[in-house]
Amino acid sequence: MSALIFTTVLGIILLYLGLTKNKTILSPVAITGLLITLILSLKDWGLDSKYFHDMIIFDNFSIAFNVSMIIITIIIFLFGIDYYQRMELHVAEQYALMIFALTGAFLMTSFSNLIMLFLGIEILSIPLYILAGGKKASFRSNEASFKYFMLGSFATAFFLFGIALVYGASATFYLPEIKIYLAQFHGNLPPMVMIGLLFIVIGVAFKVAVAPFHFWSPDVYEGAPTLVTAFMATVVKTAGFAAFYRLLCMGLLPLPVPLEKALWVMTGLSLLIGNLAALRQTNFKRLFAYSAIAHSGFIMLAMLSQHDTSASVLLYYTFVYSLATVPLFIIFILVKRASNGLETLYIFQGLYKKKPWIAVFTTILLVSLAGIPPTAGFMAKYQVFVLSISQGYLAISIFAILMAVVGVYYYFFVVREIYTESDHLHPIVVSKLNAGIIILCGIAVVVLGIFVWKLPI
Repeated sequence: MSALIFTTVLGIILLYLGLTKNKTILSPVAITGLLITLILSLKDWGLDSKYFHDMIIFDNFSIAFNVSMIIITIIIFLFGIDYYQRMELHVAEQYALMIFALTGAFLMTSFSNLIMLFLGIEILSIPLYILAGGKKASFRSNEASFKYFMLGSFATAFFLFGIALVYGASATFYLPEIKIYLAQFHGNLPPMVMIGLLFIVIGVAFKVAVAPFHFWSPDVYEGAPTLVTAFMATVVKTAGFAAFYRLLCMGLLPLPVPLEKALWVMTGLSLLIGNLAALRQTNFKRLFAYSAIAHSGFIMLAMLSQHDTSASVLLYYTFVYSLATVPLFIIFILVKRASNGLETLYIFQGLYKKKPWIAVFTTILLVSLAGIPPTAGFMAKYQVFVLSISQGYLAISIFAILMAVVGVYYYFFVVREIYTESDHLHPIVVSKLNAGIIILCGIAVVVLGIFVWKLPI
């Protein structure tokens, strides 16, 4: 709980620091604050602390995901030192809003009550609606913010209506009590309860961009400032799936047959739409939006293959996915600057000739996302497939493996451009700090692919 409170205070401190008009102190203060939050989170390991009549439970599951999100946010803020040098106004607000969104993410990993889940989702979402429109002079950024806000509001309405229906039937918001209530029907739930549960799932599915509730993702990823896109693709996705898994385990298992079928359909659609749509993309950010949808399908596969190790597989997958995605967005920003703001895949042409070491690390990170050994991305997908096959889901596992092969193809679009000769050579400026981040993340995805860990969560 101390980590949650400190993170909230940190966001307020950053807002007040904005009054000093000194941008250089914002990132160091934010990173120092996150390191303190990391220490406070780790101190709660193994305690299973409960607050507000058990509405919030900081157990090992929530702490592990919180630590993962803090580490990724620190990496994003380290690059923010360079990224926000070019902004004159509202830099403090950008940092503070991401910190407030992280506070909502903490609630999403630790709730045991539907009202607390709703608060977590909204505290996470409202700052993101603003951040997506961070480039006020950009039509695309304004469009992204408006679309995200409108579709997010519809998703919230579904979610609240679902909560109301479930509460009306069970007279409780507390997930363990809802689970007891659902168990008495032995899968034959009243229509009102079934519709309520479906609406709740739709609300959460929207946040993690699971098909067919993914339509906002490509436009918002493309229009939002790139650093915000990196935050949404990693921290927000991690929080969403942690909340999704907790919702299923604490309140809905064993799943009613219609709801289970609906979730498997979402999984298959995410794998199919995400991978096939990515094949047609020439814009880097849209490519990664559809890639994120495809990865949501793989994560859903792990989540629905209920086993004692499911939570650990989910944590490992989301962390190594984030660890590869953030530095790729950093590299994209650096290459984009050298290409006069273009965002197509063709801006990577000749990268190997310009900066060989960046080309090599970009290849390693893309190979990890594609799921090729010996990277952590391969081990993450391997764990998902082993888990799903062991639980008897052979058909969907084979389909997922085929979609993973398709994924290799569009990631190698970028690799092909990297090693293609180009006459238009523009200097790529890389600071020592940014170089260190890229190298560290590149090494990490290889090391974590060799030394695979499983936390008892």
